[in-house]
Amino acid sequence: MFLYALTILVSAFLLFQVQPVIAKIILPWFGGSAAVWTTCLLFFQLVLLLGYLYSHALVRYLKPRAQMVVHVALLLASTLALPIYPNLSWKPAAPNDPIWRILGLLAVTVGLPYFALATTGPLLQAWYARRRQGAIPYRLYALSNAGSMFALLSYPVLFEPVFTTHQQAVNWSFAYGAFLLLCGLTAFRSGNSPAGEPETETEGAARPGRKLYVQWLLLPACASALLLAVTSHLTQNMAAIPLLWVLPLSIYLLSFILCFERAGWYRRNPYILLLGLALAVMAYATFGSDAAILPIQVGIPVFLVGLFICCMVCHGELARLKPHPRYLTHFYLTVSAGGALGGLLVALAAPLLFNAYYELPIGLLATAALALTALRLRRDAPWQRHLLPASRYLLALAGFAAAGYAAYSWQDAIASPLRTVAGWLGWEVSDAFNRWALAREFLLVAIVLLTVLRGDLKFRWARRTRRWVAFLAELSALLLAGYVGFETHYANSGTRLIVRNFYNVLRVHDWDPPTAWAATRSLTDGTINHGEQFLNPTRRDSPTTYFGPNSGIGLAIRAKQKTGPIRVGIIGLGTGTIASYGRMGDYFRYYEINPLVLSLSRPEPATASTQFTFLADCKARHEVVMGDGRLSLEREAPENFDVLAVDAFSSESVPVHLLTHEAMELFFRHLKPDGILAVNISNRFVDLEPVVDGECRALGKIDRLVDTDGDESQDLNAATWVLVTSPANGFDPLILDGSAEIKPGRKIRLWTDDYSNLFQILR
Repeated sequence: MFLYALTILVSAFLLFQVQPVIAKIILPWFGGSAAVWTTCLLFFQLVLLLGYLYSHALVRYLKPRAQMVVHVALLLASTLALPIYPNLSWKPAAPNDPIWRILGLLAVTVGLPYFALATTGPLLQAWYARRRQGAIPYRLYALSNAGSMFALLSYPVLFEPVFTTHQQAVNWSFAYGAFLLLCGLTAFRSGNSPAGEPETETEGAARPGRKLYVQWLLLPACASALLLAVTSHLTQNMAAIPLLWVLPLSIYLLSFILCFERAGWYRRNPYILLLGLALAVMAYATFGSDAAILPIQVGIPVFLVGLFICCMVCHGELARLKPHPRYLTHFYLTVSAGGALGGLLVALAAPLLFNAYYELPIGLLATAALALTALRLRRDAPWQRHLLPASRYLLALAGFAAAGYAAYSWQDAIASPLRTVAGWLGWEVSDAFNRWALAREFLLVAIVLLTVLRGDLKFRWARRTRRWVAFLAELSALLLAGYVGFETHYANSGTRLIVRNFYNVLRVHDWDPPTAWAATRSLTDGTINHGEQFLNPTRRDSPTTYFGPNSGIGLAIRAKQKTGPIRVGIIGLGTGTIASYGRMGDYFRYYEINPLVLSLSRPEPATASTQFTFLADCKARHEVVMGDGRLSLEREAPENFDVLAVDAFSSESVPVHLLTHEAMELFFRHLKPDGILAVNISNRFVDLEPVVDGECRALGKIDRLVDTDGDESQDLNAATWVLVTSPANGFDPLILDGSAEIKPGRKIRLWTDDYSNLFQILR
């Protein structure tokens, strides 16, 4: 038992340790988008499925000794991929959709070792069950998930802060070599076991039916889809950092551990009730009026706890459906197929089918529907008969919370036709409607509570109790569906354009009537505004948002324009706002990785999707280079920029590869000796000031901090920029008057292409 447990534990640790390692290495190559991690997760789920399919076929069709020979050959072949550091030739040369390139890179770099590790859990459990007839191997599955979770949680704490990415890859490769010896020994002992005879039909091993296979498939598919959807939501709106990648995955694995370690960890009574509350809270946190400004200290726990409850229900119901060990590989193969199905739906199908991030609301509704289906298919009479009245009130409260908020949100939608009809009749109904709306909400409370009370009064009859419990559960699910549907429609109402691709979802929205003096058009990605333009012709060339005249980039360009025509480089196009500073004789060169952004700001030829005119109105000569800004600069000869602006944030995610020591050296290679590097470090969740200041000092440069407040009248947002230049020339008095020295703060290790640690600069 010990040898099997140790081998499974080590394989699970390596299986999930390699995921953040390889993802962090390739993240800078593909623009730093959170979608890189989603694509990596999809790859790992698909290879896991192939590993389980291999294990199933090996156990079913080969004799024990043949199983040993084939598996040892696979282990030896996997050493050809070591060490697992990807070749630089995989860096993209064009800004095309990189999903297939990422999948190909992962297949060549870690495909064979990951496949070999993926086969270990189910294969060794099957061998253990064969050696010890009657033994139940599912606790080994819980042990496997425990090793996986430790690998994920230890990465940002023990490995990322200490080792460079090269060291991480090499250390993992050595550890994999140790695993090969351990697994080879286990395979040898299993293949030469006297108990290794072909299995016969075991008494009580009932063959699973089709409905059971469907549940084995859909329950993990729902949990997997929610995992990716929640991860995307957090990383798109907070930061694309390993911490926010590994936490949801760790929660997902923890639910597997608890549900498969022993039956007592999952009980329907509390978890089904908590599920209703979790779904309602997550829906509100996604769509509510305060969702866009939800602080990180609240947002992360809300979604992680909600994900944990949803996964506990999905995996708990799955654990209740475990088959006899004879069908163990059938079970694991179907479960892994479900996980891969959820990943395919979120990572591949959703970007093709949807123009916005609808995966999370759909996942919430699917979880509610699947939980109801599981209750109907496998009725648990004791659970329903002994349900406490207080628990029923809790379920009703969860449903009423969604209903009350939906009723409040729908007031305007209902009031508008009522006021129209009243206007025709000459009635004034504003106050009456408000009173009716309040009465309606109290009426909903009364209906729900009376329904529960009626169920309590008839608690002695189990059949009626089950009926009312089912009614309340279905009512809550319907209310959740109504709320999610309405809020999804409301979130998109008034939006001029919504487009989506691998990199992000972009929304164009008009604020106020076009003829109004303050009317603007905005471009947003997640919760972040990437630029706005006044619609009034007399104001549309005014710099807005983070690029006002007194912002860091505004001061840098204005100071350099004192000397004559200038050359300006900008990493990150957005709406093209910086082009508003262009004059005759100037040259502005943009670097943009997302083709959709260019289509929204393209000056010539104008297309139906062109929404902003900063580039079209720019008096300076300008060009847009498509591709990752850093990779493009690496391929170009020195551009001799007077100013180089780095503003390449995708939502709140941090472009780490643009803030390393090597990146700074590259930027100054493209700047004139007296040129200014302007870095936008505005961010709600991470403090980038010590990072840029440390890079500046390492290069022997000087820097200034430009921190400006917002001004609604001029459509300016609060912005923080760091300006860096050579000490020999210093800063123009215009910059000195509008900036401040960077005060010594927290000391952090110098960021390089091989090392970065966002965990230490979280606010």
